[in-house]
Amino acid sequence: MSRYTLREIAEILGLDPGFLEELAREEILTPDVPEAGYSERMLERARVCDELVHELEVNLAGASVIVRLREEVVVLHQHVRVLALEVERTRTRNE
Repeated sequence: MSRYTLREIAEILGLDPGFLEELAREEILTPDVPEAGYSERMLERARVCDELVHELEVNLAGASVIVRLREEVVVLHQHVRVLALEVERTRTRNE
C-alpha cells in the first residue's frame, strides 16, 4: 500500500499544500500510522474535500461530515453485496 506526504498529495492532485495542512489540522486527513504517511484513502479524501470546498462552497465542517458519510456508504454497500451473496448461496443450497 502506498503512503504519501502532504506535499506528495498536493503534487499528485495539484492542490495547495496549505489547504492540505488545514485538512490535517482539522483531522480530516489523518495518517494511519503517524510516521508512515497518508494512505490512498486519505488521498481520495483530499480530492473530495477540494471539490466540496472549492467547487461547491461547502465549509470544512460540512466537508468532513460528507467524506465520512461517503466512506460509510461504501462500506455498507460492501456489506450488502456480501449479504446478497449469502442469501443466494442459501437459496441455491435449499433448492
